[in-house]
Amino acid sequence: MVTIDPNQPILSTNEPNRAERRSDVKRGGFDAIFRQAVDSTKFKSAKTESEPFLGAVRPVQFSSESLPSESMLVDRVQRLIDTMGAYQQKLIDSGATLKDIQALVQKMTTQSESLSATSDTVEGQTNLKTIVDQSLTLASMEITKFNNGHYNDG
Repeated sequence: MVTIDPNQPILSTNEPNRAERRSDVKRGGFDAIFRQAVDSTKFKSAKTESEPFLGAVRPVQFSSESLPSESMLVDRVQRLIDTMGAYQQKLIDSGATLKDIQALVQKMTTQSESLSATSDTVEGQTNLKTIVDQSLTLASMEITKFNNGHYNDG
């Protein structure tokens, strides 16, 4: 077993004339050794054989993407509404800059896109579909207003 003294440096990093202490290395030496090893009888060329068809293996079956549950949609709508509430507070705050608000607008955009992608799966739940659609519409309007400069200090 080797013990290492924690007070003893393993390798000095600021040693002068380090390059001079190196032994002379022949240029191209690796190439010669490599070719010699390849040409030696130890290494035989690999034979490629095609594998027989594996008919006994069952093909992979991918299940279709599961539909989002009602609770998942409600959670996404709630997160979007919470973000819009924070956005409203930033608009009211006189010390908030447009750069501060931009982060919330980006978050609203991401959440809206995610919610929009899953909102098409809401069928037969008219109340939930109405809330999802209204949330997406309101978020879209606010994102558009912000991006068009409606809140710029003029």
